[in-house]
Amino acid sequence: MTSNFCADLKNYFTTLSVGSSSTGSRPSTNESANATTSTAGEVVQENEAMHSVATDLAHVDIGVDDAQPPEPQQRPQEEEQQEDEGISLITEFDPHVHIVADPNPALRMPIERFHPNVQSDVRRAYLLKGPTQPIGHNFPRKRVGNDWRQFLPKWFKEHDWLEYSVSKDAAFCFYCYLFRQEADHEKFGHVVFTKTGFNDFKHAYRGFPGHVGGVSSCHNKARLCAEDFKNQRASITHKIDANTKTAEMLYEVRLTAALDVASFLIAQGHAFRGNDESVTSLNKGNFLEMIDWYKNRNDDVRVAYDELCQNNARMTSPQIQQDITRSYAEEVTEVIKEEIGDGYFSVLIDESRDISIAEQMAVLVRLVFFLKCFMFLGDL
Repeated sequence: MTSNFCADLKNYFTTLSVGSSSTGSRPSTNESANATTSTAGEVVQENEAMHSVATDLAHVDIGVDDAQPPEPQQRPQEEEQQEDEGISLITEFDPHVHIVADPNPALRMPIERFHPNVQSDVRRAYLLKGPTQPIGHNFPRKRVGNDWRQFLPKWFKEHDWLEYSVSKDAAFCFYCYLFRQEADHEKFGHVVFTKTGFNDFKHAYRGFPGHVGGVSSCHNKARLCAEDFKNQRASITHKIDANTKTAEMLYEVRLTAALDVASFLIAQGHAFRGNDESVTSLNKGNFLEMIDWYKNRNDDVRVAYDELCQNNARMTSPQIQQDITRSYAEEVTEVIKEEIGDGYFSVLIDESRDISIAEQMAVLVRLVFFLKCFMFLGDL
């Protein structure tokens, strides 16, 4: 029966197609429009059916484990990182702008806003300025329950780290602002005493000690950092300065010894240089021999020359000897000019040549001193 039904349908559609082509007749406009509408409706229904089937297949193929988290959930983190990276740091620090202009602790710029290269300058400037403690300010009173409460000036003496903001009527911590540790933000009172401000003055008797905490508390760590920062003797810079001062002291000892020997030789008219000034020489010249004599009789000079002496600052080279004698000559000339003043003097010049035909000239100045007599009259 099924085969007969299929055969009848086949014959029916064959007859329609043959009849329409043989007769040459065409359907009317209304019939064409209806056929088009029905065809479009069938296409839409087929598309909807295919979409529903694809959706069902997607639900079947995709399991819970294979599902990926939606992308919008990660965007806030990426945007937050970009905002953090986009913050511009202050690379130049001006104390007159960043400290004097905003002395109020509530208006201060966080240390993290400054570039790491200038944070030490910022901390040093704040430490030189000290905590903001408006002594003599008329601290406002506010009603808490049945009592009136206000900030007490005596707290400044009890807690040297304490600061007060006039605009917010709140207390802050000076050391935690400068040297707070990011990992300890959850500690009691850390954010309160650095950002928001502490204004519960009714319970200040336990709020301030609670902020200080124990030996290893966040506040005490910041305080130690401040003390180490102020203690320049423990820094490398101080050690370099100390070594520089020691070198200057030893240099002064060597210079004084060289000037003493030179003054003696110049006063006696003796020569400075020797024929052989090497270390193994038996006679290195008057200047070097007297320096050795000076070292044997003065331990400070010996240490300055032999133990703690740089090779380029011994004050014994021929150039140094010439500079010393030239300096003495200039000083003697100035003294002679001051002694002459407006008085009378005479100049004798003598010139001679040595065997190498090199001319040498000697200048002699004669002075005339007037003896001034003073007569003192006694009581008549």
